[in-house]
Amino acid sequence: MEKIPEGPGLIVYYHGAIPVDYCNFVCNLYIQTGRLCYSIVDHFFSRLPGIELLFNLLPTVHSGRDESVEILKKGNLLGVSPGGGREAFFSDENYNLLWGNRKGFAQVAIDAKVTKVALEMLRDRHQKLPGSILRALLERFDKPQKED
Repeated sequence: MEKIPEGPGLIVYYHGAIPVDYCNFVCNLYIQTGRLCYSIVDHFFSRLPGIELLFNLLPTVHSGRDESVEILKKGNLLGVSPGGGREAFFSDENYNLLWGNRKGFAQVAIDAKVTKVALEMLRDRHQKLPGSILRALLERFDKPQKED
């Protein structure tokens, strides 16, 4: 939290299959500071029943670069995952970023003249073995049974 700017800032994070780290960050940010962090969400999700209702309650952006710049210019934080769900489902354990045509977040930061902050992932902090998080959990918690 000490790296989060007082004013506007672009929070850059890795999406993963389920962005638990980012959700944890957003909740802790609100609890500790009372600040909301807008989140860029793929426009596909705005059409799903139920999810659309949830995103109407949360500060989300799915309409593009101009709205993102305006949010930042108003002094808010904005979370972006450069590869999004596409990266989460198609990158491997070596984490090769799949840019595609998604480079707009950098231009948003330049246009809004804001600080960019990269979040450290829980996976990076706690996973000591390279490769799969499931393999790391298995190595850590699957111990041979002690005989009585």
